[in-house]
Amino acid sequence: DWEGVLSCNIWDLPEERCDIIPALRVSYYYLSAPLKQCFAYCSLFPKDYEFEEEEIILLWSAVGFLDHRKSENPCEDLGRKFFQELRARSFFQQSSNNKSLFVMHDLINDLAHWAAGEIYFTMDYTSEVNKQQSFSKNLRHLSCICGKYDGVKRFEDLYNIQHLRTFLPVCLSNSSQGFLAHSILPKLFKLQRLRVFSLCGYWISELPDSIGDLRYLRYLNLSGTQIRTLPESVNKLYNLHTLSLEGCRGLRKLCAGMGNLIKLHHLNNSNTDSLEEMPLGIGKLTCLQTLCNFVVGKDSGSRLRELKLLTHLRGTLTISKLEN
Repeated sequence: DWEGVLSCNIWDLPEERCDIIPALRVSYYYLSAPLKQCFAYCSLFPKDYEFEEEEIILLWSAVGFLDHRKSENPCEDLGRKFFQELRARSFFQQSSNNKSLFVMHDLINDLAHWAAGEIYFTMDYTSEVNKQQSFSKNLRHLSCICGKYDGVKRFEDLYNIQHLRTFLPVCLSNSSQGFLAHSILPKLFKLQRLRVFSLCGYWISELPDSIGDLRYLRYLNLSGTQIRTLPESVNKLYNLHTLSLEGCRGLRKLCAGMGNLIKLHHLNNSNTDSLEEMPLGIGKLTCLQTLCNFVVGKDSGSRLRELKLLTHLRGTLTISKLEN
């Protein structure tokens, strides 16, 4: 085994990164293949980025890293097992600012970037943020630090990466929401192999109908955006597993045919103060495990009796507008 460690490429880091201690590289070497790909995915997070355990598990699940068919554990239970294994090996550590959040040490982050290769890429925010960026043809997973205004040129070369699986903007804690050029979304929605798509961190007021073309999408995060309604084309996202609308305070209506999303497990609609009612037929979402707020409808909306069909719900559930 030690001869294998000695001959493998974990020692081939550039000279400027030789301060990564060998013990960490050996720890990476002994990770199982599934743990290695889960760890490499974390290279999408910038240094000092704080994340929730549940957040990273849902991302791993969306891109197919949690194959429960090869394990006795259900998909997300397997994710928790992986997370705790990485934490036990000191790849993750608890944040000193918030005990419910986690962070990677700078050296661990460097190791993740080395492990990621050309498959993962993080677009940093610089003064030249809107210059055209070139990408490797092997790119599958992309994160980007949100700029104040992200124009067309920033993502121009990305539209050719037809096998892209992840588009994940990251808003740094000391920055405000960024603006995204209106013409960018229709072009991004042509990347039809996307599994993970987020607009969290951007000031977005509406979504084009072409979002319904992302038929493989499993994770959609619109948290904190200014959208008022979800386009009906969202009902075509039959593989959607997670829909996060947290903090969409202007959101008034969900899709009328939302009952079509029969694979949906997580609907985070916390802090959606303007939401008028749940759509009729939400009781068809029998896989639903997370629902933060059930807003009782009046005439065409969902009635309280639909809740009894959602037998897999767990965690905290608020019921609003009982007077209806």
